[in-house]
Amino acid sequence: MSHCAPGTRSKCWYARIVPSLRLATRFSWPTVCFVVALHVMLTMTQAQSLHQLAKRNAIEAIPFDQLTEESHAKLWNVVSRPSLYRQLPPTVIRADPDLFVFLVRHPEVIVNMWDLMGITKVTINRQADYVFDASDGAGTDSRVELIYGDQNLHVLYAEGSYQGPLLRKVIRGRCVLVLRSDFVRTQDNKSYVTSRLDVFLQIDNPGAELIAKVLHPLVGSTADQNFVESVKFVGQVTQAAETRPQRLYQLTQRLTKISPPVRERFSALAAIANKRSQLNRTRQSTGTSQRRPPQGPPTVSRIYSVNDSATRAQFD
Repeated sequence: MSHCAPGTRSKCWYARIVPSLRLATRFSWPTVCFVVALHVMLTMTQAQSLHQLAKRNAIEAIPFDQLTEESHAKLWNVVSRPSLYRQLPPTVIRADPDLFVFLVRHPEVIVNMWDLMGITKVTINRQADYVFDASDGAGTDSRVELIYGDQNLHVLYAEGSYQGPLLRKVIRGRCVLVLRSDFVRTQDNKSYVTSRLDVFLQIDNPGAELIAKVLHPLVGSTADQNFVESVKFVGQVTQAAETRPQRLYQLTQRLTKISPPVRERFSALAAIANKRSQLNRTRQSTGTSQRRPPQGPPTVSRIYSVNDSATRAQFD
């Protein structure tokens, strides 16, 4: 017997929510449940396949053949058997290429800005050119090393621990971050970057690994939001360099938690971004920019672990 009133079968609530549940008007509920369960299983299988594909692509993006044996071993140990893997949502911003790469390699600049704004508890202490200690102020402390970097790819390795309200026992682990950046310069000479971040986390404690997997959806969504907001802030820094250079310069002089060479380099790149923006506006006003073909952003030399000390990256 149908659960819908005569003449209103198409308006039944379950028929409106899930089209496949229209079967309920003709078949038994066990049959309907089987069909719905099959649909869910297929959807989950498809999602799992996409998850594995994203994971494999991230691993293949790492240039293992260009790394030292030590760096190769550290990365492979994590990415080949992670406790958790997550691909954060791709994020597109308008950003100066040189500023973007510089801030990726020197996150202490962004963190110092946030500190002045009073919006973060994160601290970063630079230990070497491509090694820094980081703390999130909530129980996580780690040492992070930039293993490889070029304009489109940065691979970071971190070792750290967590002790906080979620897990009282000290949890130790390792993490590999693969950041891929695709730059596009439009006909009006504006540069956009699409950022994709893949995270491989390996946890030492078996019990903590199980808890982490249970909390993964909640913690993962927070990580997604933090990544998106962080990337957007980099875009805002570029906009400030282009439209409010004096204000950004004044802010830069207040960045006391970064080294003088880093502060000077950041100021120089901000000034270059401002000049590019002014030149672009001049070309737009004369119409010459419309006759320029699309171009790639200025290249940045690649750095990677070739010995115990990190190679210094220089901008071409």
